[in-house]
Amino acid sequence: MLDRIRNAFVTGLLIFLPLATTVFIVYWTLRTVEDLLRPVFSMSPFYFPGFSIVILLLTILILGFIGNHAIGQRVILKVEDALRKIPLIRTVYTGVREAIRALLTSDVESLKGVVLVEYPRKGVYALGFTSGSKIGKAEEATGKKLVNVFIPTSPNPTSGLVVLVPESEIIYLDMSVEDAMKIIISGGFSGV
Repeated sequence: MLDRIRNAFVTGLLIFLPLATTVFIVYWTLRTVEDLLRPVFSMSPFYFPGFSIVILLLTILILGFIGNHAIGQRVILKVEDALRKIPLIRTVYTGVREAIRALLTSDVESLKGVVLVEYPRKGVYALGFTSGSKIGKAEEATGKKLVNVFIPTSPNPTSGLVVLVPESEIIYLDMSVEDAMKIIISGGFSGV
């Protein structure tokens, strides 16, 4: 009887924690946006709690429509070029943009495959993603064919590091990028 209660509790915990974490993150994000935008829109006669969220969603939609047209794309490219000229902003903006693009795109062009590499030392393996780009200067310096491998951190795969690994030392896995992301985000608790 105690085993059944314990199993039910553990199962309930496994269901509750991801759900509660998701609800908390969504609530915190919405609350933060509301707190930031409330002073601007509280003077409006149409203001209601959550009004700033509607404005935020409309802003995102408008930016999406603008970004889908040729003129809008040129404007966005000009803004991105300006951001790339500011040292700290360039690093943050480019990194966040690429990470979000990788996470939101189901058929990720930049992530070619899921691999295992020995990292941080021999005999210990890390999940990583190969990219299609090459760093010619690194290959010239080492005299080896190197593959760029992004090793994301858990549970936040938007951060991590890039290591250059000799192609002969990479173990390619027959696994989708999405399945590997599930493992990384869950901290290894989600098996595939």
